[in-house]
Amino acid sequence: MKKKINISIVGTGLMGLQHIKAISKSKKAKLHSIVDISKNATNLSKRFKIPLYANVEEVLKSKNLDAVIVSTPNQLHEKHTVSFLKKKIPVLLEKPISDNIKSAKKIIDSSKKNKTPLLIGYHRRHNSIVSKVKDIISSGKLGKIVSANVLCWLYKHKEYYKEKWRTSKGGGPLGINLVHDIDMICYLLGPIQYVQAFTTNKNRKFKVEDTATVNLVFKSGALCTLNISDTIVAPWSYELTAGENPVYPITNQSAYMIGGTKGSLQFPNLKNWFYKKERSWWKNILVKEDINKKDDNTLINQINHFADVVSKKTQPKVNGYDGLVSLKIFAAITKSAKFGKKIRL
Repeated sequence: MKKKINISIVGTGLMGLQHIKAISKSKKAKLHSIVDISKNATNLSKRFKIPLYANVEEVLKSKNLDAVIVSTPNQLHEKHTVSFLKKKIPVLLEKPISDNIKSAKKIIDSSKKNKTPLLIGYHRRHNSIVSKVKDIISSGKLGKIVSANVLCWLYKHKEYYKEKWRTSKGGGPLGINLVHDIDMICYLLGPIQYVQAFTTNKNRKFKVEDTATVNLVFKSGALCTLNISDTIVAPWSYELTAGENPVYPITNQSAYMIGGTKGSLQFPNLKNWFYKKERSWWKNILVKEDINKKDDNTLINQINHFADVVSKKTQPKVNGYDGLVSLKIFAAITKSAKFGKKIRL
């Protein structure tokens, strides 16, 4: 039997808990320990019968540690991640890579200097649906990509905002939800040249935005609009359409529409629209739907990929530079919304 990779979880918040569940179902990894000081962490340690450490320094002294997942608050990412990279311990770092570009570069430099893998937790890239979409676009089946539309409309309940950081800078839907969509659309359509954004907080009236629209111009010439709000009752967001996480009831709708000169594609419900012969709005447009459109193993897929990277069987699918690109785009979006200008990347 092949040896499983021993992974420690640093931070047991929402995503830390998801990673613990994913590792428990993985055939390539197993839980080594938890690093946290919360009461919940103590309960998890007892439940999974694994050691609990109070800080990074303690777990670094432990034995048989192969890799770690860092899912602590953004402002602690550099401190925690670099501590492991210096000891040549591979890190899967939850998104975003950091809370600022300077810090992100230090993390990447540490990975490079210590020749140790750094992966960023944009888990959607590990969804088989996304892989299919990438293949369809790359094959040229849609022709030249002209435009895309991404919707992230959802309604967050009052309990969600009892965590006060969610009502201040970085806690709005741009930072929490849209960062995933930014990484996704760049993965599918390539590098971005310009961004322009508008935000409002008129509905929830917190210091942070509750709604935003973002216009993107890709270097390929394609255009994209991202429309996001956490105060709209609607079925169109990736979380509610992909079926990745059972916490979110699936709506069987789509959140992405990507259009090209030969056809268009909507997903996650994977409907491909096209003409059989002549392309004309006066002709009947055909649709082909992929019935195998649910993948609830995305986080497990990511853990298995991480294990393969640690075992030196493959290279990171989402590396530090990918995380830096997303962070730069997010910074440009924030700047554009503040000054009302188009920002060049």
